[in-house]
Amino acid sequence: MIIKGPDGFAADVDSSNRLMVASVSQDIAQSLNLEGKVFTGYFTVTPLADNDYFLYIENTGSQDIALGSIEISSTVPTEILYEIVTGTPVFVTGTGVPMVNHNLGSSAPLLADIQFDTNITGLVSAGIFDFEECSIADTKFTLDLSSGIIIPQGKAVAFKRVEATGLLTCTISVGEFS
Repeated sequence: MIIKGPDGFAADVDSSNRLMVASVSQDIAQSLNLEGKVFTGYFTVTPLADNDYFLYIENTGSQDIALGSIEISSTVPTEILYEIVTGTPVFVTGTGVPMVNHNLGSSAPLLADIQFDTNITGLVSAGIFDFEECSIADTKFTLDLSSGIIIPQGKAVAFKRVEATGLLTCTISVGEFS
């Protein structure tokens, strides 16, 4: 008997009549990227005052998403809080963060509401999951969340500037799990 795959090629069998197979291992980030499920967004914003939320990320899809890394710089020293939030965001202007797929051959969208603004209100903090002390002006600080912050469907996080004014420059990496 000859066993053939859907492509018409015969399967390899060893001398003990065992099917011979080949496999490839890759880390989860590379696998997700090949599927077109890893994205990066870049934006700049100047929050209006102390303790203003300036970035909102809500998972609007059916799959979990993960916040993987955050790079941020400020024109003045400040502290940034990364918070789990509830409530309905109210935006002054609400600008969507353009999310670029890391797989340039993929047209898959990221199913999330990701917006930046000068003062996002209507949110209630459900806890701080991390913070960044931007102690030196015009210096890029990187928060690598190696395990990722998993954001389930319908859940949200927001970034808040604690004090000072000045321009923030930010890059975020987000992946979707299937």
